Amino acid sequence: MTKWRFHPACLLFPPLGEQELQALAENIRERGLLHPITTHNKLILDGRNRLKACEIAGVEPRFEEWAGTGSPLEWAISANLHRRHLTGSQKAVLALEMLPMLEAEAKERQRLSTGRGKRSPIRLATSTAKRGKASQIAAKLTGTNSAYVEQVKSISRKAPELVEQVKVGSLTVTEAARLSKLDSFQRESFFAAKQKQPDEKFNRLIRQVLPKKEPAADADEGFFTNSTEVWCGDSLKLMRSQIVDGWANVICTSPPFNRGVNYGTYDDNRDQSEYEAWLDEVFKEFHRVLTSNGSLFLIVGHSPRHPWTALDMAKFAGKYFTLQNQIVWVKSISMNDDSQGHFTPIPGDRYLNRNWDFVFHFSKNGTAKLDRKAIGVPYVDQNNAVRSGDGDDVRCAGDVWFIPFETVHRGDERANHPATFPPELAERCLKLAGCVEGGVVLDPFCGVNGLKAANKLGINAIGIDIDQQYCEAAASAAGTTVKLFPNR
Repeated sequence: MTKWRFHPACLLFPPLGEQELQALAENIRERGLLHPITTHNKLILDGRNRLKACEIAGVEPRFEEWAGTGSPLEWAISANLHRRHLTGSQKAVLALEMLPMLEAEAKERQRLSTGRGKRSPIRLATSTAKRGKASQIAAKLTGTNSAYVEQVKSISRKAPELVEQVKVGSLTVTEAARLSKLDSFQRESFFAAKQKQPDEKFNRLIRQVLPKKEPAADADEGFFTNSTEVWCGDSLKLMRSQIVDGWANVICTSPPFNRGVNYGTYDDNRDQSEYEAWLDEVFKEFHRVLTSNGSLFLIVGHSPRHPWTALDMAKFAGKYFTLQNQIVWVKSISMNDDSQGHFTPIPGDRYLNRNWDFVFHFSKNGTAKLDRKAIGVPYVDQNNAVRSGDGDDVRCAGDVWFIPFETVHRGDERANHPATFPPELAERCLKLAGCVEGGVVLDPFCGVNGLKAANKLGINAIGIDIDQQYCEAAASAAGTTVKLFPNR
């Protein structure tokens, strides 16, 4: 058979596994090649697996030249996505690998332009590629989000070999990101352990290669000093008995809302008066353990059936704190017929989908200092940087934060926790509060993600949760162990 070369777009998708390829070859042997192989400028644009299967089956392949308009890259992506069952992680790798091709197409369009505002009748124009950053365009074409693409880009810089593992489906982006933070010896140990225990869960395997931390001294004998700890027990009782006055620089948390959410161990369906009395005691403890100039960040959701949840929570906190800032956390946004991010659809014809939640920033007297430029954004016009008077290249980004959820395909990827928030949200809060390496953070309802941000930033932290499954997940993410307080 002729030795064909492949279009770069054709090589983006991982090849079929041996069993799938043999099954395809058998089907072609019995029924013939039903769909011809598509070529473009003497390159295979689509049909690499069919070509290989024809070779195995001994069947002469059929070819047809691509007759489409627009971008051949965009066409190849569209043709393959609907028939390849790729995970969100694999789509993010695909989007990253598309970036240089999108840039090449853009240069080719520029080369073929006949003048400003005039273009020759070329077939490279594409509606998608006309606007937006390349990572956003690639994310849209592959059905993922640009934040996920940026995470894969970060992994490729730290440990490029992990990207190939994500591409073939051996790792999720989340798992690869975690492995990328380990040194090469630890990564090698992980894969050696995985080879011996192929059915073992990721978190258990990674705990085998992480250095073991010395167990912290019991709080009754010597209080927490300098590390990350996960305490399993009743948060209110543990704050009262184990945490000294004025210990935390920052409290960043999302308390239960008493809306009947199935948390597992915790009963989220209390009598309302009982819940309100409990919440009052919680905020009283928050006030006691927070430093005089510390910050409290409350991440609070709302729903059509419970529209006042967030405001009621803020009212309870306002009994002990001053509301200093209100931040809108945008989970999903639609602009110019383009949508990014994730949300939970609301059925029916009465309510709009809820695409945002509150983040309330409280302090004891409303005067907590913030490092606004730690989460700042560059000036679009550098003249404005001069006018601002400080000569800095970044400005305050404001109080609307777009932070999409990372795609999760199975509940066990987040220990079946029903109400998580992205670690990046907590990371922004900690940076804004000026809590850097050596600072101390408390998350009294840490769930599975509560300590990831503190651990990433090198900040000392205590996370508390009453559910041991969530505690195990949080400890695994932070590279530590769970300290049980069964009677407290």
